Amino acid sequence: MFDLLPEFWTPVLPVAEVENAPVAIEVAGERLVLFQNLKGEIGTLLDRCPHRSAALSLGRVSENGCLACPYHGWEFDRDGACTRVPFNNPADLKLSQLSAVGLPTRVIAGLVWIFTGKGNAPEPQLPDSLMKSQESYFIHHEIWNAHWTRVVENAMDYVHVPFVHRNSFGGEIGKSAIEAGSFAEFQITQREQSVEVFNNFHNIESGFLLEWHQPNLVVLKFDEIGMPVRVHLFAIPIDRHQTRYLNAIELLNPHAAGMMNEFIAPIVEDRVVIESQKGEIPPTNGECNVPTDRATLIFRCWYHQTIASKRVSI
Repeated sequence: MFDLLPEFWTPVLPVAEVENAPVAIEVAGERLVLFQNLKGEIGTLLDRCPHRSAALSLGRVSENGCLACPYHGWEFDRDGACTRVPFNNPADLKLSQLSAVGLPTRVIAGLVWIFTGKGNAPEPQLPDSLMKSQESYFIHHEIWNAHWTRVVENAMDYVHVPFVHRNSFGGEIGKSAIEAGSFAEFQITQREQSVEVFNNFHNIESGFLLEWHQPNLVVLKFDEIGMPVRVHLFAIPIDRHQTRYLNAIELLNPHAAGMMNEFIAPIVEDRVVIESQKGEIPPTNGECNVPTDRATLIFRCWYHQTIASKRVSI
């Protein structure tokens, strides 16, 4: 289950998109349903009734806040426990044996998160910048026709900026760097579950910091160039061919909210290029590499050792 992204916490949708009706979504090749109970708590179940495998997302939220199957009306709470089987005597049933498959679910930074594993989920290990209230973030998401690893790698790649983003924020950076005959420099710090990369050109003062957090989050920090935002970019696999590109942009001052639409447009300039890349990232010897690929090669090594190798061995 979830072999594209196994045993990890990942956001899946903005919490604002899960209200009264059940919401169907696919994550890492698995069909899920999200719904909200009467207390406003969100549950996530595999989108399959244990009775006859009907899609629970076609059902409704009942008067008691449980998800009712559209086929025979079986009801399930947000953890998947079966609470009602119509037309059957409760004395003849063992409801504990009739559960749907529920997934650990949290709401963090205005996003619904799930754990893509079985058993007890560990606590999410997230950067402090994702620990603010829901109102602190501007959230944008769309679907790209690309493997999720290509999206993460792109976000970690500094030297594409002057070319892909030449008509937006990369134009000024690229022009000054090319005219100055600049070489890219990187200061890389590796931690247990993250990598910090400070990017700059050797003869230009300013640069910016990015952090990759396992498995699918890249945080972009533009403090040195005075941009009043912190970008949390998630690459959420839908299947092997599609990725939900989700940005949770932390507003570092109140005036930043007015510039969000202008800020999103340059960020998604990458889409055309990324969608031209086919399949997952190859191993480190699968394509040509140069010194400016240092950061992305760290991600490639991790991915093939941690996820791809386990998938092959199953």
